Amino acid sequence: LAVCLSYYYLCIGRKPQLVAGPKSKFTKFLLDHCSILEEPFWPTPWCFGGRAQTIIGSLLKSHPIVKYRRELLQIPDGGELFLDWLDNGSLTAKSSNTFPTVLILPGLTGTSQHGYVLHFVKEIEQLGYRAVVLNNRGLGGARLRTPRAFCAANTEDLEFVISHIHNTYPGIPLIAVAVSLGGIILTNYLSKFSGENFPGLLAAMTISVPWDLFRSADSLEEPVNSLLLNRHLANLLCKLVRDNTIMVEALKEDKPNIRLNHILQSRTVREFDNRLIAPMFGFKDSSEYYAAASLHSKPLHLINIPLLCLSAEDDPFAPVDTLPLDKIKSCPNVVMVLTSRGGHIGYTEGLIPSGRGYADRLMSQYVKSIIESGHLLNAGETAEVNQRK
Repeated sequence: LAVCLSYYYLCIGRKPQLVAGPKSKFTKFLLDHCSILEEPFWPTPWCFGGRAQTIIGSLLKSHPIVKYRRELLQIPDGGELFLDWLDNGSLTAKSSNTFPTVLILPGLTGTSQHGYVLHFVKEIEQLGYRAVVLNNRGLGGARLRTPRAFCAANTEDLEFVISHIHNTYPGIPLIAVAVSLGGIILTNYLSKFSGENFPGLLAAMTISVPWDLFRSADSLEEPVNSLLLNRHLANLLCKLVRDNTIMVEALKEDKPNIRLNHILQSRTVREFDNRLIAPMFGFKDSSEYYAAASLHSKPLHLINIPLLCLSAEDDPFAPVDTLPLDKIKSCPNVVMVLTSRGGHIGYTEGLIPSGRGYADRLMSQYVKSIIESGHLLNAGETAEVNQRK
């Protein structure tokens, strides 16, 4: 026991690395306003490995009660999705258009009812802000109304949601927090709005993003990861298909190579993407899809709002050598917080890892700092975080 405790305290707890340019004003801002970045991250001592953090974080994370206000959003192409809102109790009609709001984008198959999302929402509520969760098409109780779901390379639904929020609440200070697949979509969205184009967001944060989808798929197909993670995700994706067989069958009219039984036999995420998602979105195969969605080739240096990225060196979905560390060092508005532990959307802390974790605490401090002190960021060297009129 003494040896184990010594190993934990000497080797496991580490302060995160901040990956950024050498003269990054954004980094200084973060260090001035996010005290958590100066502290070691102490993962749950009995499950500090990457796979353990990933699995335990998913299984044991508590589900606090959140009473959402649900909005059914009709997409111009005939599809629909649900936005789940948590309006702060003190919100008044007078303040609704200027009330700080955080848009949450869950990971693959994630919804507003997943534990990590509920904890983010509660953190935002405790800050006194408003939260809204984007449930992707076919998830969160919604049915596919058209033969189209969601994919990492397509940002159209996100663009529509952000536009809808601004049309509903003109002038709203809006921050996006995105996890895993949601983080890929968000980063692709921000890359599209580089340069002088304003993305409609004050700032953004991503958590556990797989930056290279080829290497992510390779990692998930390693024997242990395949058994513990990949098969489970493939089953969840197949459930989405079983719940929407009519719409999937409708794809055959334009894409005769799609076969329902073949899709439902998928045992890996890559097989599922190759058999359904790639052809659904006009890609030849999963390789063409992954090339379009992966973030390494995107103009990250032109992102014009503060983007904080939280990643772990032991994330089984994102091997550490796939993280674009050198590229981020040339990005004035992007900082990566790189922890040695945490897994994929894990970041559990304490002996009983059911409550608040490292990602929750960092997200809370970051959002608060942007809302309360974001004006201190120098528009000439980092993003202008005051909402453009």
